[in-house]
Amino acid sequence: MHKFTVNFAKLNITVNCKFDYTYNFCKDYLSNGNADFEVSVSDEETDKEIAESPYNPSRPYAESICVYRAIAEKLPYYDRCVFHGAVISYRGRGYIFTAPSGTGKTTHIGLWQKYLDGVEIVNGDKPVLHIEEDGVTAYATPYAGKEGYQNHSSVPLCGICLLEQAPQNSIRRLDTAECVTHIMSQTYKPYDTGAVIKTLEMLDRLLRNIPVYLLSCNIGEEAVKYSFEALTNLSYENNKRPL
Repeated sequence: MHKFTVNFAKLNITVNCKFDYTYNFCKDYLSNGNADFEVSVSDEETDKEIAESPYNPSRPYAESICVYRAIAEKLPYYDRCVFHGAVISYRGRGYIFTAPSGTGKTTHIGLWQKYLDGVEIVNGDKPVLHIEEDGVTAYATPYAGKEGYQNHSSVPLCGICLLEQAPQNSIRRLDTAECVTHIMSQTYKPYDTGAVIKTLEMLDRLLRNIPVYLLSCNIGEEAVKYSFEALTNLSYENNKRPL
């Protein structure tokens, strides 16, 4: 049995697990601080993850997924949640690109890095959002997708961009009624009733504070221009990387 503490989104979390995979996976986030809460993973939970996963995970890997799920269950009580999306930082401001898996969010943030200087990837897949009344902060975690894009940092969140594939590029800001279903589908949904209520309260704050856009796009520079100008309110031509 392994017992260690990690720091995710300024919370110290003690983890109890059977294999050393999760310890090694989280080594950059280890902490000596007093725990805010503690999680454990049972053999039954790991068995269920293996049985239900389409990827035939190894037992140590499956246990690590269960660990993050156990953490995600408790985060809403600390005004935090796990969100499915890729977070980038540009000039100290954070933006999330989110879409169902395989839609192209990793490709799109790669294009931002290709055409713009100073773009950093905070987390490529499952960041933690700290949603307060006066703003939202996105935090890196080691759970960052198959590419492992994360830089152990945080950034104030200033915009969310939903992606959908299309032959022609266009972007528009969504009102709350249009985007709430999309945002909820990309937010971890806890099983605990109290945590569900807390999550809904957080999403209400999120949508009151953060603009959400729908980008219909292909894979090209013009798509970067559309998302960049909408999210940052800056001129793409004045900020793109010189040829």
